[in-house]
Amino acid sequence: MTPTERVEEIAADPSLSVADRAQHIIEYFSAHGAQGPDRAVSCLLETTDEAVAEYVAEYLELVPAAREAKTRAAERLREAGQLVRSAARLVPWLPESLIDAFVGDYLSSPNPASPLSSVIYSIGIHHPDRLRPHADRLGTPLHQSSLLSGAPDELADSLLDDWRQTRDQNDLIALALIRTPHAANLIASVRDEVDTPEEWECLMPLAGRLPDTPTAAGFPPAFMGFVTDRGESPHVMGGRYEHDVPLCVRCDAPADRLLTLSANDLPQTLSSDPSFFWFSCDCDEVDILIVQFTENGTRAYFQPQGPAAETSRVVPGERSMTLEPHPNQTGVSRPAITGRSRHQVGGLPRWPAPETHAICPGCGNFMPFLVALDSGPTPFGPMGFDGSLFGFWCDHCSVSATRTQS
Repeated sequence: MTPTERVEEIAADPSLSVADRAQHIIEYFSAHGAQGPDRAVSCLLETTDEAVAEYVAEYLELVPAAREAKTRAAERLREAGQLVRSAARLVPWLPESLIDAFVGDYLSSPNPASPLSSVIYSIGIHHPDRLRPHADRLGTPLHQSSLLSGAPDELADSLLDDWRQTRDQNDLIALALIRTPHAANLIASVRDEVDTPEEWECLMPLAGRLPDTPTAAGFPPAFMGFVTDRGESPHVMGGRYEHDVPLCVRCDAPADRLLTLSANDLPQTLSSDPSFFWFSCDCDEVDILIVQFTENGTRAYFQPQGPAAETSRVVPGERSMTLEPHPNQTGVSRPAITGRSRHQVGGLPRWPAPETHAICPGCGNFMPFLVALDSGPTPFGPMGFDGSLFGFWCDHCSVSATRTQS
């Protein structure tokens, strides 16, 4: 049975839900190790089934590298009618020439209901500068929010003027999401004009700067994160954590390690290795976990603490996180969709809905964003939590905070 035949068999299995079909296909290709991407591309070069193309492209979206193979797949999908929709998942790896070709295809007959519109949506997220010159020809406001990222100063000025006339908070949110120095300065200038201090304390880091300081609201540069097998990266996911962890106040279950970043293997300047934790129990007692790291171990703030479990349930096994530079270093301005937004290290957060950054209990300052972990599928099974988790790091106090958002 060829890979295409096997994938078509899984995709047509009436006993499986859509999510189960996707996970089975992801695990089928993952079982082939380094040959998985090539087998997936061969399938995309052959199939005429839209569902199969989408399942296979989702697998390719979950694995790092393979840029050449993903480009070949996208070139074929570009010429495959309705199947072109699946090329949206491959946009982060495509060369600018192919990005521009997709944009040209769409502009030849703009239609927000067409499958090509999905590719344009992804280009707006990852390469807004390639789409911005054509903003007035896109034919729909669907793609406009993606183009806020890095937008010109003139748009920032216009949004501020609009807000002062209408007092519509959406104008200030849009201004903050531009995330240029000029836009951040404009947000700083309205501190005494907004309705509450809390509103400004949410807007300022959204614009890229922590409140009351010149400190960046994140740790550039931004990376896409991929769940890979144990030992493939120095950044550890899951597995047993060697020190005490927070305990659930209701059931005493220990928090599981989500991710430990290796500071020596990051371009960001960090004084120690940040770790982030979350509960796998269903008690839903907290929306944030805060842990300090010391020479003697860990200190859980606002929670009891105790030994970690032998295995992690929030990550499917002991794995690692492999990093690749994110195409959009300014920061994605379109809201995240939980379960579909993948993982990120560094840069600025892509929130489902804007939220205030965590405050460090050690120094009392707002904390910069460092990681985002999504609840979607992985090559090894689904993550063991719902929604999205956002990790913040106070390097001065060696404190991590992990916050959930659905």
